[in-house]
Amino acid sequence: MLEVDLYKRLGEFVLDVEFYLDNEILVLFGPSGCGKSTTLELIAGLKTPDRGKVINQGINFFLKEDGKVKENLPINQRRIGYVFQDYSLFPHLTAFENIAYGIHGSDFTKKEIQKKVDELLTELRLKGLANHYPDELSGGQQQRVAIARALIVEPDILLLDEPFSALDTLVREKLRQDLLRIHGEFGIPVIYVTHNLTDVFELADQVAIYNEGKIEQFGAKEEVFYRPRTRNVARFVESKNIFDVVVEECKSEIKLRNDKFNLIAVSNQNFNSGEEVVVVIRPEFIDVLTDIDENVNQRNFYLGVLKKTLSKGAITRLFISIFSEEDYDLIVDTPTDFTNEHRLGAKIGVRLTADYIHIIK
Repeated sequence: MLEVDLYKRLGEFVLDVEFYLDNEILVLFGPSGCGKSTTLELIAGLKTPDRGKVINQGINFFLKEDGKVKENLPINQRRIGYVFQDYSLFPHLTAFENIAYGIHGSDFTKKEIQKKVDELLTELRLKGLANHYPDELSGGQQQRVAIARALIVEPDILLLDEPFSALDTLVREKLRQDLLRIHGEFGIPVIYVTHNLTDVFELADQVAIYNEGKIEQFGAKEEVFYRPRTRNVARFVESKNIFDVVVEECKSEIKLRNDKFNLIAVSNQNFNSGEEVVVVIRPEFIDVLTDIDENVNQRNFYLGVLKKTLSKGAITRLFISIFSEEDYDLIVDTPTDFTNEHRLGAKIGVRLTADYIHIIK
C-alpha cells in the first residue's frame, strides 16, 4: 500500500492532501493550479514536503514529524517511474538508447539490457523503431518510449503527469489501453494526472478531485461522478444541471422545490423539511419524451423549448428552456439520431427520473 500525507506551502498556495492507494490506478482530477502535479513531485522527491510522509510497501520514502526529517530517500532510491507531459526524451539518443538510459550504469549486462529493452519495445508496440531518433517518431510513439523508459527500472510506483494531453483522440485511446495492459502486468500503484474526463472513466480505479490544494472527494469513479459530495465536485465532473432547492417533505420519497422546479427524488439520506440542499442531475440521466400528451401528467415531467444543440458525435447535447425566455434551464445528452433531428424552437418534453436525482446536503 502507498500511504501519502503531504503538506507543502509554495508562496500563498498550500497543498495539504492525504490518501492511501493499493495496487490501483488513481487519477488526480481538478482545475489547473490546484496541486496535482506538485503531489507527484513530492512523492518522487523532486520537491520536499514541509511535513508529512510518503510510505510505499512499508518503506519510508519521506517522513517528517515534529519538525524533524526522519527519512528522505534520494530520488534514485525510491524506485519510481515518472512520465512527463513533454516526453523529456534525449534528442541525440535513439529509442533503444532512451529506454536503456533508465538502467544506465546498473549491474545488468549488455545482453540483459538488450533483452529488457526488446521486451518493452514489443510490449509498447515499438518493435522496428529501436534505432529511430525522437524527431523521427510520432507524438504517440515518443510517449510510448517515455513510458518504456519509466518501466525499465521495474518501478514500485508509476507516476504520469498529463502524459497524453498533446495527443489526438485515436492515439490517446490506444495509449489508454496500453496503460491498462501494463498496469495489469506490473500490478503497482499508478497515479495519473489529467484534465480529460474520458481518461478518468477509462483508467481510474480511484479518483481524487483536487480543489485549491485539498482533496475535495476521494473514491471509486462511479461514486465520485454519480454521487458528488459538493457543488464544486459536481461542477468539475460536468454534472451540468445543478440547482439550489428546499426540502418540502421527506418520507419514502423526497419532495423538493425552488422558484422553478417541483421535484420528487429518492434518497437513503435523511433530510429535514425546510432544509436547503443542492440537486444534481447528469445530462445523460434525463429522458427526452417523444409523446408529450401521454406524459404531460407524469411526475417530474417538464415541457420546454429547444434553444440550442451541440453535436458531440454519438451524443447530441440539447439546451432546453423551460422557464427562461432567452436562456436555457436544462442540459440533456441524448444519442444522436439523424433520422429524428431536433428542430430549434420546437417543443420538447423531458422527465427527470427520481432515482437519478442526486441530493447534496
